[in-house]
Formats: sequence, C-alpha cells, structure tokens
Amino acid sequence: MISSKYYSGYKIYVVKKNGVRELFDVNKLVKSLLNSQVDYRHINRILAILHSKLYDGITTGEIKEVVCELLKEIDRENGTNYLEKYREETNLVVRTSNNEIQPFDKNRIIKKLIDETGLDGKTAEKIGNEIEKSLKKLNLKYITAPMIRELVNAKLIEYGLEEYRIRHTRLGIPIYDIKKLINEGCRENANLMHNPESIHKWVADETMKQYALLEIFPKDIADAHMRGDIHLHDLEYAAIRPVCCQHDLRNFFMYGLRVDGTGRHTSVSKPAKHPEVAIQHAAKVLSAAQCEMSGGQSIDEFNIWLAPYMRGLSYSRIKQLMQMFIYEMNQMYVARGGQTVFSSINLELEVPEYLRDKEAVVAGDVRGTYEEYEEEAQLILQALIDVMMEGDAVGKPFLFPNFIVKLRGRAFKDENRELMVKLHELSSKWGIPYFINMYPEWQVENTNAMGCRTRLSGDWKGDVEMDTLRTGNMQWYTVNLPRVGYEAKGDDDRLFEVLHERLEIIKRALYIKHHVTERILKGGILPFLTQKFNGEQYYRYENTTKTFGFVGLNELLKYHIGEELHESKYALKFGEKVIKYIRDYADNLKEETGLRWSVTQTPAESTAGRFARLDYRYYREECESVVNGDLSNPNTLYYTNSSHVRVDASVSVGEKVRIEEKFHPLCNGGHIAHFWNIEAYSDPEVLMEITRKIAERSDIGFWTYTKNLSICERCGRTIAGLKDRCAYCGSNVQRYSRITGYLQNVSNWNDAKRRELIDRRSNIPRI
Repeated sequence: MISSKYYSGYKIYVVKKNGVRELFDVNKLVKSLLNSQVDYRHINRILAILHSKLYDGITTGEIKEVVCELLKEIDRENGTNYLEKYREETNLVVRTSNNEIQPFDKNRIIKKLIDETGLDGKTAEKIGNEIEKSLKKLNLKYITAPMIRELVNAKLIEYGLEEYRIRHTRLGIPIYDIKKLINEGCRENANLMHNPESIHKWVADETMKQYALLEIFPKDIADAHMRGDIHLHDLEYAAIRPVCCQHDLRNFFMYGLRVDGTGRHTSVSKPAKHPEVAIQHAAKVLSAAQCEMSGGQSIDEFNIWLAPYMRGLSYSRIKQLMQMFIYEMNQMYVARGGQTVFSSINLELEVPEYLRDKEAVVAGDVRGTYEEYEEEAQLILQALIDVMMEGDAVGKPFLFPNFIVKLRGRAFKDENRELMVKLHELSSKWGIPYFINMYPEWQVENTNAMGCRTRLSGDWKGDVEMDTLRTGNMQWYTVNLPRVGYEAKGDDDRLFEVLHERLEIIKRALYIKHHVTERILKGGILPFLTQKFNGEQYYRYENTTKTFGFVGLNELLKYHIGEELHESKYALKFGEKVIKYIRDYADNLKEETGLRWSVTQTPAESTAGRFARLDYRYYREECESVVNGDLSNPNTLYYTNSSHVRVDASVSVGEKVRIEEKFHPLCNGGHIAHFWNIEAYSDPEVLMEITRKIAERSDIGFWTYTKNLSICERCGRTIAGLKDRCAYCGSNVQRYSRITGYLQNVSNWNDAKRRELIDRRSNIPRI
C-alpha cells in the first residue's frame, strides 16, 4: 500500500515546460509510476526521498530528474528496468523522418513552422502548444513525424493559413499505391519494365511531380494541368533536368571522356586511339547525358564522326564494331529507373556539304577533313543496316537506337541505290528506319531528329553547327485542342481567344522551366552537360527550344466544324489556320524574348489518353461526339495525335501525305508522319518508290513505316502482324509495334494506346 503521510495537506507550486505554475499533484506521479509497473514498496521510497527535495517553484523537469535517478538506483539494486518503462510512460516518443526514435519536443514544431513556412513566431508557438495538448489527449505510446505534420497542417487549415499549409506539406505516396506498384507496376511509359529500379523510379517520380505542382508552378498553371486544359510533360524532372540533346563526338575524340563531367567520381579516359574505344565512348556519352536529362539522347552525324576511325579496316571488322555499339545501346540497362538509354543516331548517305571541309578529329589530333572519309562513312551505314537486319541472338529486332537517315539531294542517285535498297529491306523486315527529308526548301542545311520527333534545324542563328549540335529541346508542354473547341461552342473568334489563353499559360510554364534550368546549370548538378572543352561549355543551352505542343486537332475540327481533317478542304484549311496561330505566337515570342520558341506535334504516349479521359469526365456530351475508343471503358479513350489523320481513316498514302504535309513546315520543333501496318504490303522496291515520291514531291519532313511483329517465345521465329500464337509451333508470342516514336513490346502499352493499335489502318494498299 502506498503511504501518503508526507503529502497530506501539502501545497507547493511546480513550473511546467510552458512556464505555467500549478499545484503539485502527487497522484499524477504515483499513477505514472504504477503504469511503469514500479512496485509499491519502491514507490513509497521514492515519495519519501522526493519530499525532501521539493520546493515551491520547482520545475517538472527537476522532479523528473530526481525520480529517474532513484529508479536507476532501484534498477541497479534489484535487476529491474523501471527507468526505461517510466521514460516510455512519461515521454511522447516520436519516430522521426531520419529513422530515429526521439522524445517529443514541441519546439521542433515551432522551429519547422518558422523555418519552412515563414510563419511568425507567436502563431507558430500557439500552434505548437495546441498540438502538444492534442497529442497528450490521444494517449498514444508513440507517434510518427508524418502524423505530427498532418496534425499541424490541419491546424493551419483551421487558422485559415492555406498558403503556409502548402509550404508545410509533406510529399509522398500512400502505402496502398506503393504496394500496387510493387505488385502490378505502371504502364505510363512502355519503355519501363516492372522491376526494382522502375518501382523506385515510380515512387520518386510521384514525389517530384507533387513538388513541381506545389512549388515550381503557381496554382493556376498547376490547376490547368490537373484539369486537363494543358499537359505539363516530365513533371517529375521539372526541377532538375532539361529534356534532350543532339551530341557531337568531336570534343570527346579530341579531349577525352569524363562521364561524370569532372573526373572526380569516375575514371578519366584519354581521347580514343582505337576504333573499339571510340565506339565505347560514343555509347558512354549517351548514357552519361541520359543521367542528366529526361528525354532522348542522339548523336547527330554518327557515321561521319566515326568514319576516320574506320580507315583501313575490313568491312567485317567495321560490322563487328557496329554490332558492338548496337548491343551496348540495347543492353546498358541503367537509365532512369531500369531502362535502356532512349537513344537515336542520325546518319548520312554522303558527307554533308557543311562538314566536307571540317577537320576530322581522331585520337586527340586532326587528320585531314571529313570529305576524305566518305567511303568509311558509307561502310558504317551499310554495316549498321546489316546488324539491324540480323536482329539479336534470339531473332528479335533491336529497339534502340532509333535509326534515322537523312535524305539529301543525291539520295536517289545510282551511286546510293545499293544503300537505299538495303534501307528499305530493313523497313520491310522490321519497320525500323526513320527518314528526314532534306529536299524541301524550308529544311535548312542540317536538320536532325529523335525518334520521338523533336527537331533542330540550322535556321535559328544561321550557324548550322551552333543551331543543331550540342543542344536540344529544353521542354515542350501541350494544349488540349478538343477542349478549346468544346469551350468555343462553334464560335471561331472565341476559339482563338481560348487558344490564346492556353498558349499564355504554357508560355509562363515554359518560362518557369527555363529559369529553373538556368539555375541548375549554374548550380553544378548537371556536370556532364556543363563541362568545358577548350574553355567552352559543352551544352549550348542558349540554343535550346522552348516548345508548344498540341493534341487532337482532328477532334477539334470534328466538333467545331463537323468535319475531320481528311473529309474536306475546308477542314484542312481551318486546321492549318489553328496550327499557324500557334506558330505565329511562338515566332512573335522569339522576336520579343530572343529565346528559341517552337511548335511540335506532341508524341502524346499517355497525354492523348489523359486528355480524352478528363474531357469525358468534365465535357461528356461534347467528348462522346468526337472521341476515339470504347465509351464503355474510359481507359481506352484517346484523341488523335497532334495534326495526324485519324488512324483508321480510309485514306490512301497519297491522301495522307497531302493532308499531313501541310503541318510539317509549321511544326518546326518536331513532326512525324506514320505509315502503319505495312506487313502485308512491304515489298522493298514499293517502299523505296513511296520514299522517293515523299521526298521529291512533298513537304513531309520526317516519317517512318511501322511493321507489326509477333515473335515466338519458344522457336524465336518472327511473324508479320499481331498474332495470338506462333504460326509454326503454336506457342505464345511477344508482340511489337511502334507506340509513338519507338518500337516496343505491346504488353507494356497503356490501355488507350492499345486501343489505338487495334484501330490503326494501313494506308499502303491504295497507292
């Protein structure tokens, strides 16, 4: 039994942590000791000794120190652990975000509110006190840092301090969503497999997307994205990376390779002396740059830069070297969450005029000019074709790099016929090469591209190398064109007013990304891009494009004027007017700002479906009248990509070219024409004739032929078309097609793109 003889009629005041004085209550102490399982006889001893140490004005902290010393002594004498239990009982214990367990301290709340949000000290202290009271009432054994933050955020909302609540918000992803990613993965990016690296990427991406929408972009821009008025691409990288780059190997061949940009964290290589090393350096340039950029990495003039290294080598040796490069780009499984580098190579049939008299760089030295190595450049191209034609060890096509060939004025001359036939045999077998059409007058001296369609041309400052090499796209953001039509309600003037409003929002978003990128380039977190060669920064950021993208022109026209792109000359003319408005807007910004604004046909791997789903939610009646897909399953809904003809429109290849060529000169930041499902009509000579006509008679600037493929998991045979089973052995097959700008296994596609794949119709038969 506990004796209270020392405390009968005893009155002294104690001072609490917050400075408040209150009467000492021995019953509170006894209760906490009993809850700590301290034996009665030990409690009497503690009360007796404590009585002699109490005085009026003693602090609660001093009382606790005395009790703890006595419990420590009792534990030592009796082999008990009362002290540990008492501390657990009397302290609120917090599991911190640093994975530590610490006593609760309201001063941490106060300090974080002041430091993180800029809240005044008086209000911060008031909130801290209230949170402490609330937590004590909850009678919890321990609490977590996220729980405390949630309670503080609720208190900030209660006080009407929403701006401060946003600054104080903890970013992250629910446990349920993480479990779902671990068990099921995500199909937003068809190039990502479901593996530990991709799971880490998806979780990190979600946090960085939240950060971008709360911290990088103001509320009205973030809301426009979340509503679906616009799409802010690569939000996960908005704070830390630009998009893509066209690389020039000459600096690395002259000065050597530092893949970390500094040489402090990785080994440093001297300039490549041998062709094998030059090939490895080319691959490593792409992989190193991918670590600092969100999008594609390309080497422009790939066969030109490597040609001097091939001097004196046999064709079989050159082919082996190209095979080495192709395998490197398909087996370096290290980029952005466990995927290969999103790579492209731009290739020439002949040494282009602007490089013919330029010094050829080899092994840190100069050996003649590039025009002297035209034969080697052609052998490289031939070898690459042969390697790509063979496929990998089990008969699958090589998915990377995107294989892009420039067709200049002599492309169809007799001396290039053998290479051109081979290229179209490659098209016929795999649907792999892309073609850049350099015939039209608006294509300036050098133009390059990525598989995703982003484009650079020598029409920016007039220096073709400065305009097209060691630079790229900073970012593109996209306008939802069908929604512009819905909101215009048939009024032409209103349509262009709404479009202008959307472009203004995108302009501001691109400006923000521009200033963020400038800061991070100066801040040292992009060391590969900012390394200097001969005193000049490698990455020519000042020449990057800031780009307006668009999705769903066909559906805008269908809703606004009642006709699709292919259905009338008026629809086509009105479509041109819409895209020209965007181009004029971008050109005016060039004049006003001195920055390189441009227009692109957005690739829209996920955006075409996202816009359609959001419009189906917010503009259901309007959307139902024009959208593609299965209305009974909103996940399959999609808009037509950019200014393309609807994928199942009944048009010939000639009609498709006549329509889509109108938009390529307007879309100076990127464009592409797709000719789908060629498997049943893929005679190489026929394809080559189509290529010749497109090049010589149209304004199509960039295109490819897509062949659907099914590859047997058992026997490895390749079958044209998308099949359910192998025609030879009846086994399961892996199915491949081009999702937007690259070939990929169909099983990784999102539902909207899978539906589009079903809808695609070949244009080739009606030539």
